[in-house]
Parts: sequence; C-alpha cells; structure tokens
Amino acid sequence: MRIGCTKKLLDYLSLEPEETTEKDAPLFSFSANLLTLNRRKCVVVMNDASCCGFILYGVTAKDKKQIQQRIETGLRNMLASENYAQNVIDRYIADCGFPAVICKTQSRSAVTRLNQFCGYVSRLSGCFAPDDLFQTILLPKINYEIKNKKEDKEKDYYVTYEELERLMRDKYGSVFCCRAGVFDVALMETSCIRRVTVPLDFSLFYLHDVIQQLFLWENYHIHDFVLRLHKNGRAAKRAIDSQQWEDDDFSANCEILDESEVLLQDVFPSVDRIFYEYDFGDGWVHEIRLVNIIEDADIPAPVCELMTGDAPPEDCGGPHGFEELQKALKSPNDPKYRELYAWARTACDYQKPIRAVNFTLRRRYLAGAWDLYYTFSDMPDDYED
Repeated sequence: MRIGCTKKLLDYLSLEPEETTEKDAPLFSFSANLLTLNRRKCVVVMNDASCCGFILYGVTAKDKKQIQQRIETGLRNMLASENYAQNVIDRYIADCGFPAVICKTQSRSAVTRLNQFCGYVSRLSGCFAPDDLFQTILLPKINYEIKNKKEDKEKDYYVTYEELERLMRDKYGSVFCCRAGVFDVALMETSCIRRVTVPLDFSLFYLHDVIQQLFLWENYHIHDFVLRLHKNGRAAKRAIDSQQWEDDDFSANCEILDESEVLLQDVFPSVDRIFYEYDFGDGWVHEIRLVNIIEDADIPAPVCELMTGDAPPEDCGGPHGFEELQKALKSPNDPKYRELYAWARTACDYQKPIRAVNFTLRRRYLAGAWDLYYTFSDMPDDYED
C-alpha cells in the first residue's frame, strides 16, 4: 500500500518520504492531505482508484506516533461503513500491506482529485462528531460524491461508492453478505407493486421508511403495521411509532408493539404477509408478502428489484381519488384537466428511476437512523439505468 502525502502532511507527521519507483495498483494506492477543520487537525486519506476515503479528525501527538495503525483502522471503518463482509475487509487489508509506504503525492491529477475530496470533506465539517477520531457516522456521506465519467460527455455519471464496489467485485467477487428477505409490497386497489430485498435485521421502523421511499411518500401522515388479524378481520397485533400514537387509540383486544423494537426476522418467516397502512384519511393499505429468504444476500442495504405501476401523489383521495385523477389526466378535454395536471406535477413524481431509488435507500440506511430524513438534493434527475 502506497500513500502519497502532501508536503504539509509530511511536515506535520515529521516523516521523510520514501524514494521508490514501484507503483501499486490504484485500488491499493492512496493520497493524503492535512486540513484544519473546526480548529482541529484532520488527516484526509483518499483511494486513488475510486476517490472514496476517510478522515482522522482531531489528530493528537499519540495519533501521529501511531499513524500507520490509525490509517489501517480508518480504512477498515470505511469499508465496514459500506457493509463489506468482514472476510473481504481482512483480505483487502492483507493485500494492501502494512506498514504502508509513505511517499510524496504521485501526480498532478492525484492532487487534483485529492483537493476535490478535501473540499467535499470541508463542506461536511459542520456535521462532525466532536469526539470521534474516525467520524464513522459520516463515512457514507463522504463517499457518495457524484462524478462525471467523461468531461466531454454530459449526463454520464457515477458515484464514488459504486466505483469502489465495482473494483472490489473485480478483485474479490461477492463483497457483501447478510440474511435478507425478498418482499413484494403491493399498494392495494392499485397496480402499484414494488419488489424489494431487505436485510432481516432491519426493524419495522426502518421498513416504514423503505416503503416511503419506494412509493415516493413524504411521511406527512401517521402509519402502522398490522401483524395479525382476528377472525373478524380486525387487527389483533399492531406495530406502531409510539411517538405518533396515544395509548387510548387502540382497543383492549389488540396487542401493541413499538415498531422500532420489532425486527423483520422476528416476524418473518413465522408469517408470510403483513399489512402497512399509511395516511388513515386516504387509506393507503400495502400488503407486504414474503417471497423468499436469502441466507447470504450480496447487498449492503435495501435494494429495489422491480417497480410496476405509478406511485400516487400524496393527498389525492386514496385509491378512488387516484383512479379519478388518472382518468382526468388522460382526458385533456376534461374541464378539470389543467387544474389537476398542475397540481399533480407539483404534488409528487408519479415515477422515479429505480437506480435513483436504490441510491437513496443505500445512503439513508448505511448512515443509520441519524440520516433517515436527509435529502440528497444534488442527485441528477437523469440518474437511471
């Protein structure tokens, strides 16, 4: 492993760069710089091949003496934050080789990419956790820069974490591993169906947000999960967001659970389907049916596999209102056409590219609950397969 350091960083670490003519493969080559952020010293390390990286924030004299160990830990944390399997992380670290070769930055192009990465890290400095050397919670944000593949060709984008994944798969094959369920989520009384693969250690709280992303809901309204029904069709067991509901909102013969404490593996495969209702005024009921369980799924986060049917906009009046809206929008001579068309365009996109949906899902869940309601406003509109 080779780390090309700027002069500023070499002087700070009091290290003499090693003279070498050998070059590592870009996947095992890094560039590093020293920044001062929030009045603290920060070492920024970037992989030359993918432009993914990590930071050491608030570096102390002890950290300087153990910089090799800190860099190895930072690299492990970077891969772990993307949910790479532990055996893949171990193989990669072994292939990198430690201690790393500390040398000068290798080229102007590497310095340019490093400066861009440092600028991106600097823009996030207001979100840094004050006592975390590795800024673990921010790593998924740091590694989702959107780049243009060819400067002379517009609309040809890639994301840095995707490039790292591609390179790691080329080298190691499968790189993720988790127990996951494949689910068909059908919005009842419509043709709108989403197939999604979700890690089974996710809570129903996270599944709620997955569904919000799949159907382009805005989380404006209350919701619940119905896990079991009485013979008369009434709910016998519900999982709710305890911050939205009061204790007296439910009948005495209905068991109430906190959705944040119920994992998918606690529910499936003991049952093969549950129901999720959102917006009790419009009455959007979703059937969540288990298709199958994958013991070693090669995914880092929820992945949408299939999207059929348009997603209804918020507050359109439920299934009946959505049906009337669709009819009106197909009839330009309808007196309500212009009004409904203008409202529908501002209310919500009917459809969204599946790649963009998966981009959002991965960023939200690798960052954890802290990032649940973060919006990626700089996602290109044409980011699709």
